[in-house]
Amino acid sequence: MPWRNTGWLQEALLAVTLAGAVFMGFIAKIAAEIKSGERDKFFTKRLLLDVPALIVMCVIAAGLNIWFGLDGWPSTSVAVVCGWAGPRSIDVMIMAFADRVRGGKP
Repeated sequence: MPWRNTGWLQEALLAVTLAGAVFMGFIAKIAAEIKSGERDKFFTKRLLLDVPALIVMCVIAAGLNIWFGLDGWPSTSVAVVCGWAGPRSIDVMIMAFADRVRGGKP
């Protein structure tokens, strides 16, 4: 059916797939943090702070996929890596920037 190949449907499916892949990477990272003892449990206030970072990582994953021209499994793996590294790496970068602005660490 021709309506299945329209641009908006393909873009919506891509967004849902990338968001799911980023979410899976995020879940894997939280499971690793719980296992290592960095987190006590899954549902905490810290999880609410990670949700905006997940949205940003979805956009970054989509941008990387477009930039490198990735399709299929490679694009999904980029999204999973973004989900794994995303919330914590964004937190580390923001804290380093905040320390530099405050004059704490050189």
